[in-house]
Amino acid sequence: MNKVILSGLALAAALGGARAAAAEREPRLQVSRLSGRFEVETPNRRESVAGQRLPFVRSGSIVRILSGTAEFQSDLDATVTAGKGDVFHFTARRPEGGRPAVQVIAAIETEPKTLAIVVGGERFRLRRGAGLSITSAGPGEATVRSEMGDVLVAAGGGERAMPPGEALIIPVQEDEAAPRRPMSLAGILVIRRNETTFEAQGEARAESSSRTSAESARSAVAGWPEGSRMVAEAMIEKYGAPVSVGDDKLTWEGNGGWKRTTVHRLPEAGSDVIAQTIGYVVPKDRRADLTRLDLALEVDEAAGELTATSESEETNFLALNLADEVVKETRTPEGARAYYVQTLRLAGAGKSSPYLRELLFRP
Repeated sequence: MNKVILSGLALAAALGGARAAAAEREPRLQVSRLSGRFEVETPNRRESVAGQRLPFVRSGSIVRILSGTAEFQSDLDATVTAGKGDVFHFTARRPEGGRPAVQVIAAIETEPKTLAIVVGGERFRLRRGAGLSITSAGPGEATVRSEMGDVLVAAGGGERAMPPGEALIIPVQEDEAAPRRPMSLAGILVIRRNETTFEAQGEARAESSSRTSAESARSAVAGWPEGSRMVAEAMIEKYGAPVSVGDDKLTWEGNGGWKRTTVHRLPEAGSDVIAQTIGYVVPKDRRADLTRLDLALEVDEAAGELTATSESEETNFLALNLADEVVKETRTPEGARAYYVQTLRLAGAGKSSPYLRELLFRP
């Protein structure tokens, strides 16, 4: 494997949800259950971070169910269920210019076997080439419209055809603050296929089973040195049970925005115990600048990955955000390094930064 190791000085570091708050956002589709495998392709759009947005599926994606069954929930009160062989295209438009937000699900490539959409208790089924749009009609209502092809809606114990252009206004859940429950990323393994396609696989887990696994992971790290144990427990609390528990490390796959997270058992407090990986292709002509940035970064050219290792998730966010700015030439390596030191100094004084809280870019 062709790897470039970029090591540097380890510095000490300190460390919303209702629809009303998301009114201006492009409506999302998120994975809620998965027993099997599905593939997500974003044609003509680089998706170099496999699972970066999971449990959310990006607008413009083609979703193919490769085995088993999958369930997806939308911000517009729709639930999409699909089984092996089903393929659908998902697009979304944010509200603007007085137009409401809208999502469109279209059945493509094959004749669906189990593809169905439920909105407010009403069930719709798509034939190949059919498309259905869901629009927020107002508080407690959604408009469902047949956009094209053969759409079937449940009626009188059977089904009736919805011709293109027909629309139904359907009462939906009025509690706007009720949480939707995406599938835990601890239950999803994400594999990158190429720059536009990734595959997700997993088994839906009962909450009690996940809780037991998390408790087992906590027991496994109970005897670790304090620094490693505290980081491990924080990751278990945030992301649930890891997919792998070893004597000297815990590993998560596809947790949050990360492709992979590994917490190591190390003897010294303040050491670099947590390594977190994203899918990110670093151009060859930018690697020297990342070396000059002088942070604990690892480039895996063959896998298209970039890994940050430090003593906390927050400093990994900071390192990768600055690495992206160096790659994009919005900061010089020296300027990024100075900002890294300054941000940690301010964090130690109680002043946080968005650079420490999340990835600020879409790789």
